[in-house]
This record gives sequence, C-alpha cells and structure tokens, in this order.
Amino acid sequence: MRKIMARKPYRMRMSFVVVVAAVLALAAGSALAAGALIDINTADQKTLESLPGVGTATATEIVKGRPYKSVDDLANVKGIGKSKLEKIKPLVTVGGQPVAQAPAAAGAAAGAAAPAAASKATTTTQAAQKAPAQAKQAAKAAVPAGPVNLNTASKEQLEALPGIGPKKAQAIIDGRPYQKTEDVMKVKGIKQGTYDKIKDKITVK
Repeated sequence: MRKIMARKPYRMRMSFVVVVAAVLALAAGSALAAGALIDINTADQKTLESLPGVGTATATEIVKGRPYKSVDDLANVKGIGKSKLEKIKPLVTVGGQPVAQAPAAAGAAAGAAAPAAASKATTTTQAAQKAPAQAKQAAKAAVPAGPVNLNTASKEQLEALPGIGPKKAQAIIDGRPYQKTEDVMKVKGIKQGTYDKIKDKITVK
C-alpha cells in the first residue's frame, strides 16, 4: 500500500509533463494547420521546432544562418537535406527584410520628382521665350496715338517706329534737339529710305 501511494505523485508529475508537451505540440500543429507560414527570419526556435523533421539542433542552425533571402537558402543549413527541405518548404516564408524595399521607394520618388523638374524647366523656358514678345508689346503700347515727338519721345517709343532699333533710338536721343523732322537724317544710320518710312509718324513740335 505504501509503495502504491509513493508512486502516485511521480505518476502525476509525469502526466502533467505529457499534457504540457501535448498542448505545445497541438498549438504548433494548429498554427501550421491554419495555413500561417512561418517566417524563417523572425520565428523563434520553438516555432521552428514545430516544423516536420526540425529538432532543437536544426532549429538552432536555422537561427544561426539568418538572414535568408529565399526559402531555398535553407538547403545550406546543417541538418536540412533536399528531402527535408521539400517537406518544410510549403510551410515557411521569408520576410523581415523591409530595408529591401527602400531602393524601390527611392526610385519611385526620383521618378516622380523628374517629371516635376522637367515641367518646371519647360515653364521657365517658355517664360523666357515670351519675355521679348512682351517687351515688344510694351514698346508698342508706349507709342502715342499721334506722331512721335523726336525731341521728347522715350527710347521705347522711338524703337517702335519702322526701321528704328535700340541703337538708332539712342542715337536720335543723343542728337536732340531737332528743328525739323528732316534733321533726323543727320543721325548715323538713318537715310532717306528710313526717313520716308517714318516721316508721317514723327514731329518736332
């Protein structure tokens, strides 16, 4: 009777250990059954041991061999042969490498920035091309409705006259005052042909 009573605590302890082991195995098996792939880069050793054919030693070697770029890299792990790899391959995945996505993100940002920069350059070029035309329009707008007075007109108003550019306009200003419109032909570069074009558009009064 005493021998029987002495054996009961031992049997109870053994039963408890067996139950705990069964629960752990069931939990690991449930995870695999649920279709949740095990990440070989981030899973703990116990999770790795739940894989078929992977014991404590092999799980340790898997952890040592990190990081992995693909599941096929497990073939280089000590204790995992080709047949064992084929068994666990459908149950594992490779993750835990968010850094690998950085170059792609940087490339996308650069790709988005390039069209914006090109658009800005095009806008600047177009503005530069429009500037001379706008200046010309401003000069035309500066021309008075009546004849241009050679003695008082601005350089822009003189430039708006046919055949008169910036140099001739400045020469006209330098040659003031004029007594009559014909005196403008004393200005260097202004001959009879040019005078005939502007004589109806100028005055000295």
